[in-house]
Amino acid sequence: MMILSNRQLNRATLARQMLLARSEVSIPEAVRFLGGLQAQQSNDPYIGLWSRLEGFTHEALTSLIVDKSLARATTMRGTLHLHTADDLVGFRALVQSYLMATWRSGFRKRFAGQDEAAVHREGLKVLKRGPTTIGAVGKALGEKFPDADPLALGIMMQMRETLIQVPPTRIWGNGAAPLLQRAETWLGKRKPALSRVDLVRRYLAAYGPASINDMQAWCRLTRLSVEFKAIEDELVTFEDEEGRVLYDLTDAPRPAADTRAPVRFLPLYDNAYLGYDNRRRMLDASDMKRINLFTDFKPAVLVDGVIAAGWVVSRKKGAARLEVEPYHKISKAQRREVEEEGEAFLRFMEEGASDYQVEVTGVRT
Repeated sequence: MMILSNRQLNRATLARQMLLARSEVSIPEAVRFLGGLQAQQSNDPYIGLWSRLEGFTHEALTSLIVDKSLARATTMRGTLHLHTADDLVGFRALVQSYLMATWRSGFRKRFAGQDEAAVHREGLKVLKRGPTTIGAVGKALGEKFPDADPLALGIMMQMRETLIQVPPTRIWGNGAAPLLQRAETWLGKRKPALSRVDLVRRYLAAYGPASINDMQAWCRLTRLSVEFKAIEDELVTFEDEEGRVLYDLTDAPRPAADTRAPVRFLPLYDNAYLGYDNRRRMLDASDMKRINLFTDFKPAVLVDGVIAAGWVVSRKKGAARLEVEPYHKISKAQRREVEEEGEAFLRFMEEGASDYQVEVTGVRT
């Protein structure tokens, strides 16, 4: 099999993830193609789309969330994602058993042996009253089931039911606790229309070339080798530098390793790097010793395609500041590009500031 270097894999990922050049597709098209956007933080989908789409604005995404074209709820890996309405229902159906297994693993002892079906019935009554917070759900259930931890009760409802985070919470600039409503209430009844085989095709379109383990890390479904085998006639195979077998759609883009990659600013969580078991394509080996993607990590700055720095935005007395901390030495030309893209990014992040300053600090040691 042809061996693909980490740099070749990097360029393939950037091309699929709309990070080699901003795309002119619509916001719903982009969200659907990417299989949803990480959305643990209110502003993350806005940041991810600003770096991917030409002419993106805060208002354009907010309006699609308000009109229910897009919705945010717990799906893959038990984390929040922003999906198109149909995709949300489809993805959630596929990962539902994983979500409940995760809840039982983490909360069974704190559930005090309560009957899950009985708790669920009472929880539905609470949710029927209108949008509410998960804390309020847990508190209300705690009055009915006092032996159980209210958090365990509330999280059970969040794992068992698809709970949409509804406006005005979880839109740009709103830091209030998210209000939740059942998907059936917010979106209307929709039938799941996504199979595991469909999911394999869509994952490879947006993340390939990739291994079976990569996809399983992305969605947490297991035993996907069956689905890969079912469509093997549609796929081409490669090896990476470590000898892992990678799969891809035959006609998917795989740019040359020397393709230019522009500076891009990403949110704290982004599937461009979280969507793989092996993340070497997005992070240099030397930098893996300096940062941990889960415990010691700022939102990423891509320089020459890889995570090369972290960023922090602050605002004081009307002046906005972007601080970029490189993880390894970057050239003067790259520094200038970081500063130029950084100023545009800062203006997006902090509209209406009286002043904008971008500082690239020294390399982390």
